[in-house]
Amino acid sequence: MYKYKDSNGKWVFSDKRPADTHEVESIEYKDNKTTLPKPAIYTRHQDGWYYLIADNPLHAPVEFRVISTAFETGTHSYVAPSTKQEVIYKSRTNIPPFRYGWQLGDPAAQAINYLYKTPVSSLTTHRITQSFNGAFSHTDAANMYAVDIAMPVGTNISAAREGTVVWAKDDYHMSGKTGYFLDKANYVKILHDDGTYAVYAHLLMGSAKVQPGDRVRVGDILARSGSSGYSTGPHLHFVVRRNAGLTTVSIPFKFVDQNGTPFIPQRGMKLAGVANSF
Repeated sequence: MYKYKDSNGKWVFSDKRPADTHEVESIEYKDNKTTLPKPAIYTRHQDGWYYLIADNPLHAPVEFRVISTAFETGTHSYVAPSTKQEVIYKSRTNIPPFRYGWQLGDPAAQAINYLYKTPVSSLTTHRITQSFNGAFSHTDAANMYAVDIAMPVGTNISAAREGTVVWAKDDYHMSGKTGYFLDKANYVKILHDDGTYAVYAHLLMGSAKVQPGDRVRVGDILARSGSSGYSTGPHLHFVVRRNAGLTTVSIPFKFVDQNGTPFIPQRGMKLAGVANSF
């Protein structure tokens, strides 16, 4: 794909090289499907023992809940540390049938009052099209305190807060507003030091600059903006979440402008990019 400015000074993204003498940037995109690791509970038989093992391959803690008659109460909750495999039950006999669920994050984590930088590295301003409690798609607990920021495809998305990359998905290119697209968006998820995590969603296919385990600082480029998944146009969906006990909830936050003034994001506001990211 090629990136260049047209005669009107606007950025253009195309799979065809322009015929004139525009200064062109060539952007290489991956065409392989992203394989995202997932936490799991499984059994192992070794040396006469039957083990029930919690496997967390993510660079973030995960809460499991296991339902089985193996446990006195019928259920067992366990928070698995990042990138760990641990035995949560063992027996000399076969382990009874079980089922489980998991949620990203430690429910004991307490969010601090943090002021977030604008998650865009740009020399122009970008309009907030949907903010907290937005009627179109910010009505569920996981997205109630999300912000949608309109911007041209290919705008640099930067870290609003330092942390560790948990997931980076960038393998999907289509968009739509039917239920089919709800789980298709490309995104980067970053765990913060207080146990909350940020989601940067609807990213451009193949544009991720980070991978799981990377440590990022404020202003580091994560990916480029797009319109992948459940989307009606190019924008960034930004939300801060935490685990509220096997339930994902979003939490309210404030941005801070380049003068250091905090503000609550509102629909219609224009946000300036992070100038020091260039």
